Amino acid sequence: MSIAIITVVVSFLLDALVSNNIGYALTNPSFFKTIFTIIGLVSIYPYFNNDKKYLTILIIVGILFDIVYTGTFLFVALIFVIIYLVNKFLDFFLPFNLLNINILSLISIYIYHILSFIILNLVDYNSYSINLLFNIIIRSTIGTIIYTTIIYFILTYIYNKLKIKQIR
Repeated sequence: MSIAIITVVVSFLLDALVSNNIGYALTNPSFFKTIFTIIGLVSIYPYFNNDKKYLTILIIVGILFDIVYTGTFLFVALIFVIIYLVNKFLDFFLPFNLLNINILSLISIYIYHILSFIILNLVDYNSYSINLLFNIIIRSTIGTIIYTTIIYFILTYIYNKLKIKQIR
């Protein structure tokens, strides 16, 4: 459990580091910018045998993400819960391996961006065009695959070294 928390904290801090150094301009998103926190949460899910503990971590991180990065309350936390529900459903069909964890991470990032786009446009708050949404999704794909692959190998190595098996 402590490895999972460290993974999420590092991912959360990496979001801050990349945002400060690369920046996050909506008009010209970077190819290597993704939402590292979501990838961290997706990557640790197979190592939890208790969904309550995982959901607790997910909601706390979602609220912190809301406060620190978006300035909203429960907006991202709600999206994180929706991502969890989708991943829980897909986890039933997809075995845990590098390809599938990349697929789950990409789906999670896409869900985050699409839901954010829909909700922000519905409330007419900081809305942007559908073309920009597709640009953000396409450009975040590379960073998502790279970070997911790195974190997959690190977690697999650590858990194998500690002889901890994945639960799912």
